[in-house]
Amino acid sequence: MQRLELNSANEIREMILSYFNKNEEAKFIHRLHGLLLKIENQEVSCDSIGRLFGQSPRSVSNWIKKVNEAGTIEVLRDVKRPGRNKKLSENELKEIKEVLQKEPELSGITANIWDGKSLSFYIQKTYSIELGVRQSQRLFHELGFSLKRARPTVCKSDPVKKEASKKTSGKTE
Repeated sequence: MQRLELNSANEIREMILSYFNKNEEAKFIHRLHGLLLKIENQEVSCDSIGRLFGQSPRSVSNWIKKVNEAGTIEVLRDVKRPGRNKKLSENELKEIKEVLQKEPELSGITANIWDGKSLSFYIQKTYSIELGVRQSQRLFHELGFSLKRARPTVCKSDPVKKEASKKTSGKTE
């Protein structure tokens, strides 16, 4: 019987490994397969298993140590990591969204429009929470606002010349 080979094996290998990285249950099964390989052949090193599975040898040895210490394979499951707590509560975010829909002067901010700097200052003044300018800009997006900038206008400009210079005016001289 003829030996079968995969076409574009490296690409398929990368697809499989990326699937394992994205799916939590697949990560668990991936680790179990590594252990099965070690169980079936004790002479296989963690280095060769790691290379085969796209992991470091240290990861494979950590899997083995965890299972040996706990006596169960369940320790190979990833645990939920909570992440950092939000600085602003849901109520505060709702209040901020309402304030952003009004002019900054009504909130005691001396600015023509809301921007990252003015929002950061408002949050510091109102809630005593330090929020950087960039994070305030992200907050605009999170709350459903988009960046709009006013076009500069020249003072004391001639409206007739201004209209004639526009691309869409349709007038040609």
